[in-house]
Amino acid sequence: MKNKWLITLAALSLIFAAAAVQILPDRIPVHFGLNGNVDRIGSKYEVFLFTGISTAVTVTGILLRRKFEKEAQTAENGKEASHASGNAKICGTVCTAVNAVMLGLECVMICMGYSGLQQISGTEEELYCSATVILMGILFAVLGNIMPKMKMNGLMGLRTTWSMKNDEVWTRCQRMGGTVTFFGGVAVILSGIILRGYPSLAAMMIIFLVIFAVMIKGSQQIYTDWEKENRNG
Repeated sequence: MKNKWLITLAALSLIFAAAAVQILPDRIPVHFGLNGNVDRIGSKYEVFLFTGISTAVTVTGILLRRKFEKEAQTAENGKEASHASGNAKICGTVCTAVNAVMLGLECVMICMGYSGLQQISGTEEELYCSATVILMGILFAVLGNIMPKMKMNGLMGLRTTWSMKNDEVWTRCQRMGGTVTFFGGVAVILSGIILRGYPSLAAMMIIFLVIFAVMIKGSQQIYTDWEKENRNG
């Protein structure tokens, strides 16, 4: 089955959440401030939020994959069919990666809630926080590897006014965006390992802002360069 991993991860999320509510206290810590202190206590049933997200991602992924597969079947030429077929596979991979990270974050939340039965120590807080940061870094590194393979479409990839001008500009933009996203993800992973705890969260947010800014500005520059090349040609 094409979507077996996507569905399996969503199912595991439901199973883990259902098992967790049997052992967690009614009220658990669900969020920590940058100072390292718990700033929100919530219901143990909030672990099902991750199941909801995974379910939404799964349904979206299946529908989008079918959409691209249908486009491949009705394509007017081999090139368009190949592009649509490739995007269908990429869509499945992206959604599977997102579900895997959501499952990891759910496990972190469950562990935080269980530790809340006692007093969460500073070391545990750092561990949970760093685990969250590392998981997000892994997701971005995976997305960075996938982006250069994306063909032009209206749903995924680095989509800006400039990157959507034509296939050549699109390809260049995805390569640039993929490189930036991959190394940004690696930087986030390292921040989770080296900085530890809440400083790694601040570093992650800064890195993400830099990634988005570089990609937007980079796509504009790529189009400008392409325009100059073709004008001179």
